Amino acid sequence: MADVILSNGREIIFDLHKVSQKEYRALFSNEQPDTEGDATVGRACGMSADEVADLPQPDYRLLVRAFFVKAREPLADPN
Repeated sequence: MADVILSNGREIIFDLHKVSQKEYRALFSNEQPDTEGDATVGRACGMSADEVADLPQPDYRLLVRAFFVKAREPLADPN
């Protein structure tokens, strides 16, 4: 089951095992460049940092919101 579906129909499933706790914490740092944040989110969903950055703005917001929803409850049972 997809965690999010982009406007082009692409289904995204996040794999939080591809993001370290250090990388996750860095997402909340004002000093972290946008490209690094995009790379972290992209790695979790099988996209490059450029692919994430090139998404239409509504899809970008949808993707990032879905990432944080899943990341807040990484042990939640999907069933």
